[in-house]
Amino acid sequence: MPYAVVFYLDPEKNRPIRKIIHELAQKNIAPYMQAMSMQPHVTLAIYDDLECRTCESKISGLARKIHGFNLTFSFLGIFQSENPVVFIGPTITQELLSIHFRLHELLKDAAMHPWDLYRPGKWVPHCSLAVEFPAEKLPNAVQICRKLTLPLTIPVASLGVVQFEPVKPLYDYAFTGVEPAA
Repeated sequence: MPYAVVFYLDPEKNRPIRKIIHELAQKNIAPYMQAMSMQPHVTLAIYDDLECRTCESKISGLARKIHGFNLTFSFLGIFQSENPVVFIGPTITQELLSIHFRLHELLKDAAMHPWDLYRPGKWVPHCSLAVEFPAEKLPNAVQICRKLTLPLTIPVASLGVVQFEPVKPLYDYAFTGVEPAA
């Protein structure tokens, strides 16, 4: 089963995103995210396999070094495919890219078969709004997702690991920023 390493968005501030996800599910356009109880997040990496004990230690250590920060989602986007993805994308910052790179460096010996699209230099950071739905529903999905007022600034709350499918959260570490970032 694959594993995703994610930034979870602040549960109080991500309400506008959850509202869109709920509407997509209620109108049976893209119900997957709500059905799987997926919390709004930005995926940093996906691996076919992780050595979980080593991974947990490294991820909790990284979370202790990260000070809380915000992501400003500034655009709506689509990954085109047979099952498209509608998402909001954050404005890229050096801090975001640096954490992404550090995570991949930390996990290179504990992770097996990283998914290429999430590697440094290829990664398109995003928060999915609609996934796993047929392409013919794309216009309706976009119409609903356009209700989200952008830019939308949301604090990143924590760093977590999720196993899927089915979706099963494994770890979730709040940022403390108490250790030197070295």
